[in-house]
Amino acid sequence: MVDEFRLLHGYWEAKDTHDELAREVKKKLTLGYPRDNIIFQSPNRAILWQNRRLVRDEDISDPENLVAILKAFFDYTIPEHENWNEAVAHFENQVPELGLALRNLIEEELKLNRKFRQAFEDFYTVARDAINPNLSQEAVEEMLIQHLLTERIFRTVFNNPDFTRRNVIAIEIEKVIDALTSRAFSREIFLRKLDYFYKAIESAARTIDDFLQKQQFLNSVYERFFRGFSVKVADTHGIVYTPQTIVAFMVRSIEQILKTEFRKSLGATEVHILDPFVGTGNFMVHILDNIKKTALAGKYRCNPPPKPGH
Repeated sequence: MVDEFRLLHGYWEAKDTHDELAREVKKKLTLGYPRDNIIFQSPNRAILWQNRRLVRDEDISDPENLVAILKAFFDYTIPEHENWNEAVAHFENQVPELGLALRNLIEEELKLNRKFRQAFEDFYTVARDAINPNLSQEAVEEMLIQHLLTERIFRTVFNNPDFTRRNVIAIEIEKVIDALTSRAFSREIFLRKLDYFYKAIESAARTIDDFLQKQQFLNSVYERFFRGFSVKVADTHGIVYTPQTIVAFMVRSIEQILKTEFRKSLGATEVHILDPFVGTGNFMVHILDNIKKTALAGKYRCNPPPKPGH
């Protein structure tokens, strides 16, 4: 059974009169049948498993028992994970389903929602101009899906409720999503189904104060996200985030080369830092951590053009 977003809610396995139901349930579970929310039912008996345990075994020839077990099945929500590793693993497995549901929704709204179609085309034009003139429509759809599924993670991990208003790309994507939700789709209701995952991430994130640790935390989440969301892209593009120790070594090595070969530092005004594929910002965060705070304002300002003859 799926919900209004075509996301899985539960399973129903029907057996006939001649089957011994308890034996059949044991056999199916041994074969690997899901245990999150599943009813095994013969004509007069139903067994309900939820959250990997048996919760009801009812004689459904009694109408009250039938109603009770159906209500438990339809009302079920996945309990929140206490451990964030469990939550991320669960999210990795569910991401393909979530991504497909959003892709189908986007395709449908492109046909039916004129406001969304115009906003999407405007963003598509901007993305091709800024990123790649050969950028496909599918790639832009993936950008929207990634943003929808991960925006709350960034906002929570870095404790920044204004994240989408301070990031230029996020601002433009939010305009498209506002148009997407203008007709019928509710982002809030859709993402509420992920609370069991998000809340575990949020609880873990609250224990981290250091920005480098936050970065490592975010990388772990994002790697698992891509492994579930876009397996082919993750494989062909080598989406494995560089470990923090390697990033720190590379940044310190560059700083050492600047000092020994050019008598400069990362904080020098003549040293320009470019990271066109910034991703989750691993290198930038480490570089900022290695520049004196008194030099940061100058690094953020554009340097004046060189004088003639220099």
